[in-house]
Amino acid sequence: MITQISSSVSLPLPVSPLQSAYGQTVEAGGRCNCIIDYMSSGHSNSSRTAVTIPGIKLLKNETYQSQTEGRLSSIVIKSAPLMGILVKDFSLGNFSSGTSATVALNTINIKPNESLGVSISGGTIPLATALRGQIVKADVNANGTLGEIKTVGNEPIQFSLNYCKTVKEPVLGVNKFLVNVKDPGYYLLLISLGYNSKSSSDISNTNNTFSSNNPANKQTKYPLIAVYETVLKLG
Repeated sequence: MITQISSSVSLPLPVSPLQSAYGQTVEAGGRCNCIIDYMSSGHSNSSRTAVTIPGIKLLKNETYQSQTEGRLSSIVIKSAPLMGILVKDFSLGNFSSGTSATVALNTINIKPNESLGVSISGGTIPLATALRGQIVKADVNANGTLGEIKTVGNEPIQFSLNYCKTVKEPVLGVNKFLVNVKDPGYYLLLISLGYNSKSSSDISNTNNTFSSNNPANKQTKYPLIAVYETVLKLG
């Protein structure tokens, strides 16, 4: 349906007469040949894969002694902020800014060889989900932000992790990974989640999100990779 509004009013210069304005209503399921056609919330497109970046949460078991109830345990949940998104030759970000990205709010206190659980929710999760991670020694300002962190380690600790949403009790290697650090100090934890396009023949193969070296410049396996970060503190 086309709606036309026209007006012709004599006005003193330098004001020009009002011009005709046009509006168009698009039927449900139709295309408007505009930006929304290319977005995940718009109409489907067989040549594109719609992805909503999910959130990642880290789970840590805490035990403490109660004077009245004895030894108790609980699960502490911390969100891992989105650090950036790698898309072919582009790195989108940096998302590590603002009050929610402070070191104080995103630090997990750990013990040597402690394990952390992983939960993914709120977005598109690959059918066969394998995360890749790195833990690297870092120079951290406890009063600063995640974006100010500088890594100082040359050989990061690497791990892979299979994720299954239906698993109720995580075990090492499935929804849980080992934080294999021994020296006191701060560490930067990086976790990546890779996506293939729906036209890819190996969409379920998600074992190579990270290369063996730098995750920032050699993650060539996937056309889109979401990278998350948080801070670990030992001692």
